[in-house]
Amino acid sequence: MEGKQILRKWKAALSVLLGTGIFFICLFPLRSLMNYHEEHHLFRWTGYYLREQLTSWEGALEYAVSFLVQFFYIGWLGALILALLVIGLQRLVWRLMKVIKLRSAWLYPLSIVAAALLFYYGFVPQQYRNDEAFREAVAYDYLIRTHQWETITDKASHDTPVTEQGVWSTNYALAMRGRLPDDMHLYRQTGPQGLLTDDQQKEVLSYFSLSDIYLQLGLINNAERMAFNAKQYIPDNHKSGRLYRRLAETNIINGNNVIAAKYLHFLQSTLFYGQWARTRLTHLGNDEDYINSHYRLLQERRLTQYDYLIPPRKYELIAELVRQNPDNKLAMDYLKAYELIFRSYRYNQSNPK
Repeated sequence: MEGKQILRKWKAALSVLLGTGIFFICLFPLRSLMNYHEEHHLFRWTGYYLREQLTSWEGALEYAVSFLVQFFYIGWLGALILALLVIGLQRLVWRLMKVIKLRSAWLYPLSIVAAALLFYYGFVPQQYRNDEAFREAVAYDYLIRTHQWETITDKASHDTPVTEQGVWSTNYALAMRGRLPDDMHLYRQTGPQGLLTDDQQKEVLSYFSLSDIYLQLGLINNAERMAFNAKQYIPDNHKSGRLYRRLAETNIINGNNVIAAKYLHFLQSTLFYGQWARTRLTHLGNDEDYINSHYRLLQERRLTQYDYLIPPRKYELIAELVRQNPDNKLAMDYLKAYELIFRSYRYNQSNPK
């Protein structure tokens, strides 16, 4: 009897160890991947959404996945849910092993290995496993979304970015710390596209992060276009709370209250974006002072002249931002950075090796 109790405790300890490992792996090295999944799904607490999804097996599966993924918005909560799911999966595997007569207690660790492998191949996309550039894009996108400027520059110092997204993410982090013109030479540069790259991106995550940068600079329409492009390219017609919030913000800033209300109505039925949407929906069109107080800085930076027959180069847009509002320090730093890059380019052209 005592031996059985020891064996039971040994099994429980292994299961707890598995769950603890999954928790910390998700909370730290895979935190950016949880963010990636969260911003590519959107669960809505409405009867219409439930009926819509339950019309097919694929929809029912998407409903269940989106329900769980919404909790990835909070890192520790998402990691805890995944840890509990993996423990449950491991116990299920052990029961199946018993069914097929693999009753030996010494085979119990096999259920641990099987659950870990199922988690790895189910949670970690193949592109993330095999593509270094994609892993870098996922990491920088999360860091930009959570405003971890020092972490971005530290990451770029230790691991030189291999993608354009890594370069302009690092430059953006420097700019948000007021260090772009002074310290950009300490990091890898790839020319003007390393500051604000062109709009045609192969990786959808680039649109997410570029929208953030354009918004803070004052290029509100560019930020809206990036968010809309990202929304259109998300696979399987999934929705994104991050993108819907951005589209609501850009329309509020531009005074397009009818369009903003459309996105806010959609978001108010979600768990983690709902309160934000309901608050702004309450004040939309009724309390301009409230709206302006939350977006005054961006409204002051906003580029008011944006109807171009031929889209100008990014350098020209930044110059126009500075001309309209000389107090826009972020745009001024980008303008200085462009000038430094152009000078370096002209010097290299004049003094070839």
